[in-house]
Amino acid sequence: MFRFNIFKKYFFIEYSKIVLNVTLAFLALGIVLNLFEEVNFFKDHAVGFLLPLSLTFLKVPSIIYKLFPFIFLISSIILFLNFVQSEEVIAIKIAGISNFRIIFFPAIISLIFGIIIVTGINTVTSKLTHKYLDIKNEYTQDNDYLAALTENGIWIKDKIEGNTNIIRAKKLSQNDLIDVSIYKFDENNKPQVRIEARKADVSSNEWQLSDARIYYGVTNNLSTYLASHSFVSNFEINSIKNIFSNLDAISFWELNKLKENYKYLGYSTKEIESEFQRALSFPLFLMSMTFLAGAVVMNVKYRGNYLAYVVIAIILSVIIFYLNDFSRALGETEQISLTMSVWTPLIIVLIISSIGMIHVNEK
Repeated sequence: MFRFNIFKKYFFIEYSKIVLNVTLAFLALGIVLNLFEEVNFFKDHAVGFLLPLSLTFLKVPSIIYKLFPFIFLISSIILFLNFVQSEEVIAIKIAGISNFRIIFFPAIISLIFGIIIVTGINTVTSKLTHKYLDIKNEYTQDNDYLAALTENGIWIKDKIEGNTNIIRAKKLSQNDLIDVSIYKFDENNKPQVRIEARKADVSSNEWQLSDARIYYGVTNNLSTYLASHSFVSNFEINSIKNIFSNLDAISFWELNKLKENYKYLGYSTKEIESEFQRALSFPLFLMSMTFLAGAVVMNVKYRGNYLAYVVIAIILSVIIFYLNDFSRALGETEQISLTMSVWTPLIIVLIISSIGMIHVNEK
């Protein structure tokens, strides 16, 4: 038992160091690559170097979050490779500790790290992403046509023939926006007209407003009631339905609240359900990466060749990436259920790892 406690302490410290070093390596690479992307984006804007650099530091953590499964796969391969080539492995074998237990403990560490990442680090990365998007949107070329979902309803910024329209609706019901307010501004951003309508049929770009009341001028003292009124917009039902928040800017704890808001507003919650399921599976996915790495290192006879394991790690990462991508596509096209699209890649990796683990434990 004493030897096993030393073994656990050794693995925890070494594994933590390796994960940190691999994460920092990916972070440095991400900063360099993303910095070039941000500098290229601002080439037509009169901004200094500090803004692209700041945006890079805001964006890269969210990229690292998505890469954590592969970071843990590489870290686990390095951990087990160092272990089997060290003197500690002899002492562990003499103590009667099985190969399964050797792999199992780092896998549990990965699971714990995964829970911390989802419930803690993800909260930080989501806030950074939200700040990144806020700043970046100020410089986008298409900011004349914006739309967003909030707790207060649906907001749309539209521009027709130089005039800006700000539209708010309580929610979406089939092809109708409910409780619509339209604020029309001239080219100098001075208010011209305010329209209040019970609903707006947005089946086409020519909206049909029902029970509309039009208020004129700044003071809105004069008004006209129309049972039906036409209103031209760049938005119609399909473009409106494609409005949804960037889920990278939503933390794990906020997803459920956002889901309830979407339901109330009449929007599909499929993307949010998928993201929530992926967050739940994330710690298990990191654990499966460690099992997979252990099965590979203990079974494949390249222990003196680090390059061979780098190649193996890259191949496995590419396979898992495309497996995830393929499964997500099947879920989005409703060929399989949402739950299956999220959990199937994880189950496949765990099955393959389990087969490898059985073989490892026989050694």
